[in-house]
Order: sequence, then structure tokens, then C-alpha cells
Amino acid sequence: DGQEGLEKALSHSIDAIITDQNMPNLDGLGFIRKYREHPSSKGKPIIFLSTDSADSLKQQARDAGALGWMVKPFTQAQLLAVIKKVLG
Repeated sequence: DGQEGLEKALSHSIDAIITDQNMPNLDGLGFIRKYREHPSSKGKPIIFLSTDSADSLKQQARDAGALGWMVKPFTQAQLLAVIKKVLG
């Protein structure tokens, strides 16, 4: 649930976020946009997950504030590689 995730992300100390595009109540793009409205989101990397590999969706995620992108399904090794990339 994107709305629930947003509330938790804003009320807890976090280092990074992994969000899916397809969630009830608030989709991934909406989640990123709303999260980035808050000063506490500054510098927090976001990895965006989707089954859709369209370049337009990827660009929308970047424009919203995502730093990493994963197309589902993916392997654990792929996820770890993207996490390492966005965390530096």
C-alpha cells in the first residue's frame, strides 16, 4: 500500500527506499512524488520496481526522484547490484 508506505517512510529513520509501481491507494510514482515533497527525503535513494520496461515510465520515475530502476522479475544479485550503485 503506497499510502501506508509513505506514512512509514516519513515517520521512521530510513537509509533508502525500494518501491513498486503497482500498489493500492498510491502507486509508485505517486509515492515518490509525495515523498520528495518532504525535506526529510533529501539525499535518500529510491529504487523503483515495475514489470513495465517502457522508457517513458523510467523517465517519469527519474523525474519524480528515483535513482535506480529494476524491471521485474529480477534476481537477488541484480537487486544487490542496483542497491550498491545507488548507495555509492
